[in-house]
Amino acid sequence: MTQNMTEDLRLSDLSVGYAKRRIIDGLSLAPIAPGSVVSLIGPNAAGKTTLLRAIAGLLPAGGALTLGERDLRAMVLADHARLVTYMPQNLPERVALTVLEGVVGALRASPIDGPPLSDEELLERALGVIERVGITPLAMTGLDRLSGGQRQLASLAQALVRSPRVLLLDEPISALDLHYQLRVMKLVHALARERGMIVLMVLHDLSIAARWSDRIIVLSKGRVAADGAPAEAITAPVLAEVYNVVGQVEAEESGLRITIKDILPHDTAAS
Repeated sequence: MTQNMTEDLRLSDLSVGYAKRRIIDGLSLAPIAPGSVVSLIGPNAAGKTTLLRAIAGLLPAGGALTLGERDLRAMVLADHARLVTYMPQNLPERVALTVLEGVVGALRASPIDGPPLSDEELLERALGVIERVGITPLAMTGLDRLSGGQRQLASLAQALVRSPRVLLLDEPISALDLHYQLRVMKLVHALARERGMIVLMVLHDLSIAARWSDRIIVLSKGRVAADGAPAEAITAPVLAEVYNVVGQVEAEESGLRITIKDILPHDTAAS
C-alpha cells in the first residue's frame, strides 16, 4: 500500500539528552522525503541511536519534529507508534512465540484501513512478509531459539508488516552474514520505493551505506558533520574530521570505494 507521498519528515532545532547530559544539541535537517532511504553514520557516542529513539517517541526532545502536518512530539505514544516503527539494535532473547506468531501479533497491533482482517488474511500477510525477508523455514521456530542474526530478521519482519510511514532501524544488519546483509538492504530499499516509506537507519559499514542510501547524514558529537548524497557526505576530509583516519574515496558504478590507509593523531585531526 502506497503511503502519502507528501509527508516529509522534518527535524528542526532538536535537542535530546539523558538526565542532565545533552547528547544532541540543536540538530536540524533538510526535509526527508517519502520513499527515501537515509543512513546515519558516525563514530561511537555520536548520537545516532539517541536520535532514532527521539524520533520514535521513546525519549523526550526539544525543538520541532513533524511528519507532514502532524506534530510527532505532541502525540501520545500509541498514536505515534502507528506512524513510526523502531527496530532497536538489542532485541529480546526470551520470547515464548514462534516467528509467525510474532509477525501476526505485530500486524494485529497495527492500524488497518478498511474492515478488520480475517485470521486467514492476517496469516497470508504475515507469511508474505516472512517470505520476502527470507526466513520462511523459521516461521514455526520459537523466537527464543533463534541466533542473533535470525532474531534480527524476525524483528525486521515484525517491523515491515506494520507498514509504517517512518521505519527506524538501528544497525539492522550487524549480526548478519554477507548474503543476508545485501538481501536486507535490497528489500528495505525496494519497500521504501513501493510504499513511499521513509527509512532512517544507523549503519557502521560505510560502503554498504553509500551503496544503498539516497542520503547520508554524518553525526559527530551530537551535531551534523555532513549531509547529502553519499559522494557528498563521505569524503576524505569528513573521514579525517569525524573518524580520525586517513582515507581515500573513489566513485564506482555500484557506490563508493572507501579505503582506510591509517589513523590520525587526535591533535592532528582536531587542528
